[in-house]
Amino acid sequence: MAAQIEDFISNVQHVKRIKKNKQKNLAMIESELPEKPWSKVAADIFHLNGNDYILIVDYYSKWPEIHKLDNLTSKNTIAYLKSTFSRCGIPDIFYSVQFSSLEFKDFAKDYGFQHLTSSPTYAQSNGHAERTVQTIKSLLKKFKDPYKSLLDYRNTAITELDLSPAQIFYGRRLKAILPTTAPLLNANNTQDIRIKLKERQSKQKQYYDRHSKPLAPL
Repeated sequence: MAAQIEDFISNVQHVKRIKKNKQKNLAMIESELPEKPWSKVAADIFHLNGNDYILIVDYYSKWPEIHKLDNLTSKNTIAYLKSTFSRCGIPDIFYSVQFSSLEFKDFAKDYGFQHLTSSPTYAQSNGHAERTVQTIKSLLKKFKDPYKSLLDYRNTAITELDLSPAQIFYGRRLKAILPTTAPLLNANNTQDIRIKLKERQSKQKQYYDRHSKPLAPL
């Protein structure tokens, strides 16, 4: 029945017209860049190969944290978030789509962070987490050892920055299988990272807005 419904809808002219005209109409709205790492993070839950995962990603450094969940209860999810916060610190702002239980509200109040929920029908509002989920899914599918692949991802320089998430988050590269020069393994906080991040963000907006236009008034 599901296949028949999908086939029927795909052949309806009105739906075809809507699908064809669907595009990125609105120009990108730049989110405010945080002042420091792990100040603003986004979280998303995804399913892969029969397992559920939670991803937390930092807006500033693009540093990802990932956990395989035992179950999807609020109590279990909160336990993994507490574990992450004990290592990375408590963020100021926490974006998510899924977490709306009273238990999670109490958790946010107890730990002192602002929890903002984005619309599940408008993925762009939580786009940073959405994009990172796709990247992490690809890593988990392609490589036998997900921990090595995550390490390499955290050490890989971000386009136009020449700095990796590890360098922005920790101030240094992390030792991995590939040889790394000693200076890169030492903490170095002299670079003005925030200026580079703002320049990169502005370029992304310019590229995005090439294919966008304002919506006509209703």
